[in-house]
This record gives sequence, C-alpha cells and structure tokens, in this order.
Amino acid sequence: MGKVAISRKVEKLRTFMKDQTLSAYIVPSEDAHQSEYICVKDKRREYISGFSGSAGCAVITLDNQLLWTDGRYWLQAEKELESNWKIMKDRVAGEPTIQDWLLSNLNKENKVGIDSRLISKGYYDSMKSILKEKSIDIKFDEDGENLVDKVRESFKDEEEIPEYPKNSIFFLEDKFTGKQSNDKLKEIREEMKKQSADLMVVSALDEIAWLLNLRGSDISFNPVFLSYVVIEQRKVTLFVDQSKLNDKTKSQLPSGITISPYNSVFEYLRTSDKQGKKIWIDPRSSVALYNCVSVVNLLEKINPILLSKAIKNETEIQGMKNAHIRDAVALIQFLAWMEEEIVEKGDETSHTEYSVSEKLESYRRQQVDFVSLSFDTISSINANGAIIHYKPDQNTSATIVKGMYLVDSGGQYLDGTTDVTRTLHYGKPTQHEIDCYTRVLRGHVGLSLLKFPNRINGRDIDCVARTHLWSVGLDYAHGTGHGVGSFLNVHEGPQGISYRAIANPTNLQAGMTLTNEPGYYESGNFGIRIENVMIVAPVTTQFNNGKYIGFDNITLVPYERKLINLEMLTKDEINFINDYYKEIGEKILPLIEKTNNQKAIDWLKNQIKPL
Repeated sequence: MGKVAISRKVEKLRTFMKDQTLSAYIVPSEDAHQSEYICVKDKRREYISGFSGSAGCAVITLDNQLLWTDGRYWLQAEKELESNWKIMKDRVAGEPTIQDWLLSNLNKENKVGIDSRLISKGYYDSMKSILKEKSIDIKFDEDGENLVDKVRESFKDEEEIPEYPKNSIFFLEDKFTGKQSNDKLKEIREEMKKQSADLMVVSALDEIAWLLNLRGSDISFNPVFLSYVVIEQRKVTLFVDQSKLNDKTKSQLPSGITISPYNSVFEYLRTSDKQGKKIWIDPRSSVALYNCVSVVNLLEKINPILLSKAIKNETEIQGMKNAHIRDAVALIQFLAWMEEEIVEKGDETSHTEYSVSEKLESYRRQQVDFVSLSFDTISSINANGAIIHYKPDQNTSATIVKGMYLVDSGGQYLDGTTDVTRTLHYGKPTQHEIDCYTRVLRGHVGLSLLKFPNRINGRDIDCVARTHLWSVGLDYAHGTGHGVGSFLNVHEGPQGISYRAIANPTNLQAGMTLTNEPGYYESGNFGIRIENVMIVAPVTTQFNNGKYIGFDNITLVPYERKLINLEMLTKDEINFINDYYKEIGEKILPLIEKTNNQKAIDWLKNQIKPL
C-alpha cells in the first residue's frame, strides 16, 4: 500500500466536519492518557498533518490548517509540513494560543470538534472559559468516534490502518523498584481517606507502571502499557487487554487486584457514580473520564502518585547512578570510534547521521540490563544540529563530514533511564563556535554548582543557565531541564527547569532527577547542546541556614576540549570541570579498560586531562 496525500486526508476530514456542522476540528498530539509519546495508532496529528514531532496540536477549519508547536520543532515543522499549513509558535509571548486564535477567527455560536478522550479536563476548562465570549461550543466526537479515525477508515484500501500493540507486560523486581506495590497502594489509600474518596482513577501510563511495579512496551522507548487503574480501599482494578498478562505476571500482581477489559473503565465509573461513590480524578485526565461522573460525586485534584514517583527512593537513585555509569561506557566508546573514523581515518563519505546512530545503539546493547533506547537518537551534523529535535532518516540523513556534531541519546535499563547530549567538533572550529560552546558550557556548569533553599522551583533558576548567552544577546527556545523517570518515561513531571510560567509550579526536592541541558542553535550553521542528568540532593553551606539543596551529576562523559575557551572560564568553573574529569577517571576509566578497547582508553585519558 502507498501513502495517501495529506491534502486528500484534510479534505476528507472537512467533509466529516461539514456533516456535523463543525467550523473547526482540533487534533492534539496526545493519546487517551495524555501521553507525550504515543503508539503508532494514536499518532493522529502526524497522520493528518505530516508533522512527526512529539509535541504539537493541529487545528483544521473549513479554510485553514494550522499547527501549534514549541521552539524545539519550528525548523522541523517547516521541513515536514506542506506549504498550505501555517506554523504557530506555541507558548511564545505575543503569539496567539489555540483558544485565542479560535476566538478571533470563528463566528459567534460556531462549533469546535474534539475527541473527549484526547483533551485533559484542565485544558478543556481553560478553552471553554475563553470561547464562551462568543458562545462557541466545544462539541465532542459522537459515540467516541474520532474524525481522524474515520478519515483513516475511508482510505483503508490505500493505506494500512495500524493496530494497538499487544506486547507482554512484565513485573519489575523489588531490587530495581525499592518498594513493593502493596506499600505504594497503602500510602495512596491513606491519602484517599483524608479526602473521603471512595475511588481514585489513574490514567497516566507511567503512574500506573510505577504504582504496580509493572513495565511494558506498547509505546516505543517508553516501558509502559495501555491501561487504566481504579483504586479502592479493598481492591484495585486494572483495565487492560488481559492477553498482555501471562500467568507469571498475574501471580506477581499486588493483592486484591482485578483485571477488566481496557475500555470498560468508563462503564465502571458510571456505575460507581450511580452508587453515590466519591471519585477522585486528576485534572490531567481526559474529559471522557470526567464525563462519567456527576459533579456532586467528583473530587478534582492532582493525585499523589505524581510527586511520589518523582522523588526517587534510595534503590532507584543507586539504580540511576549505575545505569548512567554503564551508559557512559557505551557513549565514550562511540565517541572514540567517531574520532577515529572521521578525524584519523579521514573517512567523510561512508558514514551518515543515521548509520552512526545505529553504531551508538550497538554499544548500548552490549551493556548489562539494557532494554531499549529512551528516545530516537538525535544525531546531527552542522546545520541539522540547529533543528533541536532532529531525527535522522535512514534514507535521507546527511553524510558525516568534519564540523560540528551534536548527539542527544539515551537508554532504558532495568535500573534506570538515561538522557545525555554532547556536542563535538571534527575539524577546526571557528572562534565564534568556540565562544558559543563555552557560553553554553558556563551555563551548564553554573547550574551544576548552584545551591539553593528547598523552597525553589525550576522557573526560579532557569536564568542561571542562560546568563552567559543573554549577556551577548543569545538564547535558546526550549526549557533547561526536565524530569527523568526510573526505567520509565525520559520526560517526567512535575519537576522541570524552564522559563515558562505554569500554575502552581512544584518546588525542587531531594530525590528528584532532572536534566541540565542549555544550548544554542544557529539556523543554517550549527547547534550546540550539553546535557547531564542530575539528582537533587541535600548540600552543606558555610552558614547552613536551613535546608539547602543542590545537584549531583550522574552523567559521566567528558565535554569537548577543543570547543572550550579557557580564558572565558572562572577558577570555580575550571575546578568543577577538573573535579568532574577526576570522577570520570575513577568511575569510568577502569570499566573502559576492561573492554580492551585501546582506542577508547586512549581517547578518554586524553579527554579527562585537567584543564
């Protein structure tokens, strides 16, 4: 089968819109669990627009087609979208939000369509409050029939419709989780008692996996499985395709658990509502779940799993550290191989961005407890590095030549999740490239050195990583850091480091994991990003006034020496880098030596010489 043109799909969608008297139809990125990363069948926005980035929302009217996405994806969207699509800059001051644009461009009492499973209650409330100014009605898909799914069905003879995965679910042992599921459930039930809640609905896939100490592979790079959970005081119901659970996994489930069909959660909630039970639903959950519960029986509140999962226990922290050590062994061998191939051999034609990413994956696969990558490797040479979330294509990726190379990659291991970025230069960098890299490095080091009281959130410290770029009028269009799961999603909330304003931001707390990844991107020329994973940890200060916290770097891979302008660094910054290199020498060099990879041994020894 071939591929149906985007223009034909959009016109078919408009036909269905007219049938329902819709003036606009919204196609979010998310699935029914509001996941950032989704399985192929749920990639409706990509199907209807052609844009493959992990974040974005399409809006189709009878005359226009628009895509909102953030700064990580603007260049990618320009490449992937057809010329009649308009790119809208999401979360940028002065740029209209989806709600603002609809309010300005639709007429009074027009109707906007959306699938109630794909929009969170919190976002729906915000949109509804704005659109009511023109009495614009938000209409949910009839009988749960998504209009993009109807378009797919229309073209099934020309383009295959993907199925939902049926991959097996497995139990993650206590030696990796550090806490039994029954103990987690006990704590959640105590919180339910405080709120007088009879039921709690859990819809976020990583929260379900964490709660039950189960993992799956329904979504690429994310060890989760499509499901819902309803917690009650005496039982737990897991709504999932039962064929994914073998007898061994069933025997390892927490006590008092019942298995029910995946989509039966909606009827279960309607029945519980009729019985007058108080039902706790997180506002991050879908409107479809909320629509099953009457207002009188509803408790709308962030669930406690979100924060409990984010604060890693001692077992998880040690597992994350161990995973990053093994991951460093893989990445360092790859970087040594790259230098030999590109610089020493002068081989500039046989390797592509895609082929070298495959080589990196092969080194990771050699590591103990490796499961999969944690996201598509970003492997980009020169100008492609300026595309923040660039994904090399097997057939069209650029040849690796001498120049600036950015590699952002990570692995999923049974004991942790990794995410690391290094920018290298194969050749002779310009002074401008060196100075830009050094400014990014200074922001990265400055954040690593920071000590602060435990009442601080990520927005409070985001500027620390940008100061040296801002001083010369440079910046980057993405957040500085995101949370990282423990053998879970590589992007984890609620913690983060970003300049963007969010309601009720979460303060950083000991045990949280975060990335530190400032960058600089010069369109048409190069991209720079330096990323470590850090654990928030208690620190001592001179006066020790109260509880202070800081960061413990667990990524152990050297920076690019030839891109560092030593004259720009302070004594404290040089000391930090040298201490970091000493730690790499103590923890990683012995493991590299065990590989008998002499090239990697020599490369690492040279890279970690004191500045």
